[in-house]
Amino acid sequence: MTETPRSSPEYPTAELAGRSERLAAVLIDAVIGSILGLAVLAFSGGLEILLRDKALPPRQLLLESLCSWTGFLAVNCYFLIKNGQTIGKYLLGVRIADLNGDIPALWRIIFLRYLPTAVLGLLGFFGGVVSTLDSLMIFRRSRRCLHDLIAGTRVLKV
Repeated sequence: MTETPRSSPEYPTAELAGRSERLAAVLIDAVIGSILGLAVLAFSGGLEILLRDKALPPRQLLLESLCSWTGFLAVNCYFLIKNGQTIGKYLLGVRIADLNGDIPALWRIIFLRYLPTAVLGLLGFFGGVVSTLDSLMIFRRSRRCLHDLIAGTRVLKV
């Protein structure tokens, strides 16, 4: 398996995205996600619970997670299908690609790239360790994080 990006007809150059572009794209997506998450919390009564310094009941936590995922997909689905990009990746000029340089299928992006690490991230201390390892893997030569390895993807410059 080669680590050198190949080009595709749609994207003649296939250079790996830089770490700073990937970080900035994730931060933009996180801000958008936080706004959506706060809206869901406010409308569901969860914000009131948190402001009273109490934990959300498991059922409400699941509801918040499902609504957040639905919001993420609603906001980013078009860009993910069309260009393999979230809004953050679009603004930073990077995209998700499979190992051939093509745009991965939406199911692969959602169920292999995002969902496994998101679910693991909810598992307390263990989830925090997995999330940290996922992020730190960006410093490998291939710049592929755990979620990239699971999904068979990488992030390229547009």
